[in-house]
Amino acid sequence: MTFKKQLKVRFNDTDPAGVMYFPRFLDRFHSVFEDWFDEDLKMPYRWCLEDTRVGFPTVHTQCDYLGPFRFGDVMEVELTVTRIGSKSFTCSYRARALGDDEVRVVASMVTATVNLDTFEAVPIPAPLRKALQDRLAAPLPKAAVGAGG
Repeated sequence: MTFKKQLKVRFNDTDPAGVMYFPRFLDRFHSVFEDWFDEDLKMPYRWCLEDTRVGFPTVHTQCDYLGPFRFGDVMEVELTVTRIGSKSFTCSYRARALGDDEVRVVASMVTATVNLDTFEAVPIPAPLRKALQDRLAAPLPKAAVGAGG
């Protein structure tokens, strides 16, 4: 199951070349990750962090930029769960311009589950594991990651 979110490319997202500056994608993908918890998983991200004291640091990122986004574009980001481990899980992201079939950015992010008081890895909490398993999809094809030419 894929979670989709639309985000507008703002002026402050762009560089002197007029395109979205590459680190902004990682920031935007994390925003989609937080919204996914709130809107789809029905486990408010703030609740997870503050009440359960479980945090979700990103421990590995892979990102390919296949086409530009410019100021004013509306970016549609798709988040898909592609792997579930014992103490981490992987989400894949695809970004395209709203209404366009062409994928412009593909990313994969490994997220660990940690105790926020000790910062030690902990097993994925049972309710989250169930929600992840309900949404698990096949990983993106290798051709989609690294296809940037």
